[in-house]
Amino acid sequence: MVSRTDLRRFLDGHRVAEARLRDAALRRLPALSVEAARLESDGLWQVWERSRRLGDVEALDRLAIRDGVTLRRRLAGRR
Repeated sequence: MVSRTDLRRFLDGHRVAEARLRDAALRRLPALSVEAARLESDGLWQVWERSRRLGDVEALDRLAIRDGVTLRRRLAGRR
């Protein structure tokens, strides 16, 4: 049994990590070559596919769509 405190700490840690990773990605993306961007994308896709086997596939898909839209808006200069 996982305590509510431990679960909250776990989720908070993931939120902080996600924000830091997203900030790092947004700083790196403009400098990537097409080939480097493709390799990065392929690697992320492989991680995504492996994670689908471990969790709620529909929830993961909704998260991917939401994050994709958010990233495209940021790259386009919109929030």
